[in-house]
Amino acid sequence: MIPAGLRKVAYASIALKGLFATVAPRLSARIAATMSLPGFENTGELEPTDWYVRAVRATGVGMLAAGGTALLLESRAEAASEDDQDAADATFDGIDRIDTDDSAEDGDAADLSVDVGTDDETDADAADDDGAGGEGDGTETSDAADE
Repeated sequence: MIPAGLRKVAYASIALKGLFATVAPRLSARIAATMSLPGFENTGELEPTDWYVRAVRATGVGMLAAGGTALLLESRAEAASEDDQDAADATFDGIDRIDTDDSAEDGDAADLSVDVGTDDETDADAADDDGAGGEGDGTETSDAADE
């Protein structure tokens, strides 16, 4: 694929050529004849006809519109890709991350440990609930009532 910078240069050159052909179609036609007919003599003496000058001007307008539109679309594509990249970087993946540095070696770091319940505690709670009826029916018993 062609790099974005090179595409922008190509689009700008098309727009510039279109502007030149729109503003000075006779000169543009003479330069084109000189460049495209190098093996012929007296190409500088050729004079373009009126219909050809109008055609060169119309082609110039089209090239100017095409180059300008392409530059606009290219800049919008870049802006959209930057926004997509920023959005992808900012998405939350459900995991809280803590940036660490070398302060833990100095003893200044805060204690970030968390007590997590074991499976035995949750199994005991589930056993208490299972024997006393369903949830929300008012027949649940508490540990204080059992004593």
